[in-house]
Amino acid sequence: MFRQVEDKQPYYRDIDEKTVQTMPETEETANVADGLKISLSEIYCNTEALYLSVIIESEDAFPDYLLDNQLMHDMDFFLLDAVENFDFVDQPLVFPLQVNGEYMDDHTFVGSTRVDFTFGYGGLDENGEEIDFVFPGTIPESFRWNMDVKKIYTYYGNSSDSQETFTKNGPWSFDADVTAKQTERIVREVNDYAPNGMGITTAEKREFEILLNYGYDESYAEYEVDSIQSVILDADGNYMLNKAGMLPIGDFNVSKIDVYYFPITSEEDWMAIQEKLAEGEPADFIKEIAVHHTEIVF
Repeated sequence: MFRQVEDKQPYYRDIDEKTVQTMPETEETANVADGLKISLSEIYCNTEALYLSVIIESEDAFPDYLLDNQLMHDMDFFLLDAVENFDFVDQPLVFPLQVNGEYMDDHTFVGSTRVDFTFGYGGLDENGEEIDFVFPGTIPESFRWNMDVKKIYTYYGNSSDSQETFTKNGPWSFDADVTAKQTERIVREVNDYAPNGMGITTAEKREFEILLNYGYDESYAEYEVDSIQSVILDADGNYMLNKAGMLPIGDFNVSKIDVYYFPITSEEDWMAIQEKLAEGEPADFIKEIAVHHTEIVF
């Protein structure tokens, strides 16, 4: 299931099927509420995140505006208002999970989501009190996990005036004994800045992605911030799509990455360069116009 929807996700690629836990099948009537059945097909866990593959089945056909993707989204997704418990944490995680995926037919949506162990989560507890939730620095090799989904919905639109739509009320409940693959995180201190003052402070290589943390140092700023853009190439010179500081690794050679900064004359100029790279044009021309270069070796 993970492979089926991996191109809908911003993060993982090529989860090893040998390390995926298959959830036991439940009775046909289990986890059905408000005309909707939610099932977890598979679980994958490492020391960075818990990944869940999700199947959503509707007794009635999904509305045409969902099936035809009329919601002004870049992707199809649902949000799960969930309360999760991990036996190595002394408080519940109350935070919505976004399930990105696709409609298989008029009645079935498949997708996946993840809980990132390296992020801090701000939210509300079950009494409506504000809390900060942080996972411990060490994730055990095995743990007990459960999740109650209170509500499922999506949004119409992608701006501040988005409207909640296709809202269904649960509960849907899940639990599992989870095995966490012990994976290595490599963190590099970079602190290198381009001549517009923008730069990378740290780079973290994880199992499925590289995370870049950006900073600004005015002392380096010779140009306006928006007058310079950057692209990232892998060790073989292949263009890597930068998703707001997240680089999916996939088949890229990430023994090192190269960040090239170059001037642009307009937004149209920047879009044209991106289109060239996305279409597979060799990225050598970027090196020729670059005004700054940062090499990060892992």
